Amino acid sequence: MKKMLTMAAAACLAALAVSCGNKKKVEPLAAVEAYSDSIYMLNDSTIGELQTFVYEGVLPTDAGVPANYVLTINSYGLNADGTYSLTESYTETNGLTRTSYDEGQKLVLVGMPNDSTAVVYELISYSNRPKMHLVAEGDSALHKVDKDMKRVSHDAKHKLKRVKANK
Repeated sequence: MKKMLTMAAAACLAALAVSCGNKKKVEPLAAVEAYSDSIYMLNDSTIGELQTFVYEGVLPTDAGVPANYVLTINSYGLNADGTYSLTESYTETNGLTRTSYDEGQKLVLVGMPNDSTAVVYELISYSNRPKMHLVAEGDSALHKVDKDMKRVSHDAKHKLKRVKANK
């Protein structure tokens, strides 16, 4: 961002010098270098490869019914923003099994009201479903929290466990 501002400032100075009739030669090379550095930074190969992380388990739905979840996260590291796909299956009181599928963006947030170091995954649906928040328990499990960042369930069975990581 600093380099882009430097480039913009250099362009403004060049325009000002031309418009004022100043015969002093302005060096546009600095702006080109700043611009090329920014492009290089965007295409930097040190970011790493796209990784896939899969979590499975039982969590309560918004209606309070226990449901089986399979969450797949694609990102350039577990604590990096990325995308997700989520399959949710539960049995209704009439015995029918319902399955829904969702996908969207995964954002990584740090901190919550009672834990400033907590890592929270915010799942934002592409189909405008309500946001889901999951708190990471190390890199092995996720717990669902509500909009106030309070755990939805304190039952030890209600968490998603990491079952696979493709690196």
